[in-house]
Amino acid sequence: MEKNQNIAEFLKQGITITYAVVIALSIQVSKDIFIPFYSIPANILNATVLFYGYFIIITSWTEYFFSMQKFQLQENFGVGRLVLDFGILFLFYYIIIAASQGNGKYLIPDVYMFVTPLIFLLFTLRDIFRIKGNANTSLPKYGNISKTFLFISIILSLSYVTETYATGFQSFGPLAFYRDLIFAYLTLVLIVIYRITRWRQINAAITA
Repeated sequence: MEKNQNIAEFLKQGITITYAVVIALSIQVSKDIFIPFYSIPANILNATVLFYGYFIIITSWTEYFFSMQKFQLQENFGVGRLVLDFGILFLFYYIIIAASQGNGKYLIPDVYMFVTPLIFLLFTLRDIFRIKGNANTSLPKYGNISKTFLFISIILSLSYVTETYATGFQSFGPLAFYRDLIFAYLTLVLIVIYRITRWRQINAAITA
């Protein structure tokens, strides 16, 4: 039993340290977008995508600590949870890189077409691990919420592909800029609604 607790604690510490390191690296990469602050309006698309990425990682980290107040990682599922968190961190860093690149490497469309659905897929898998690893607790069965948002993110991705096809796969110009800006706001709204829904259920479980 003590060995199991040590493994779980090691995994939790590993996740925490990795989150901190990746966030620090991302700030270094994206500083030119936010510094100085008056440059943000001139880089509104990149800044919106960056905010989307930071919102994902900061709220994921916050949810992790809140959930640990009520639910504990289990040995059988600890490694799987660690792998999923590493996957989420990689996708977060990809968002930061995509938003920080200049016109020479325009990667922002990847955020809408691939990265966002993959993030919600990992969220869904993480919920499955968490529910299975805590079958005898009061853990809320909010796996269906992640599945719902995964479905919405896929629709959003397909919508972007359709719109891009309709505009002749333009990556630059006013039309492409406003298209990408609209989808940046849509993905941001999606993750905000997702987090609000999750926090309500986690808080309800913690106070239960």
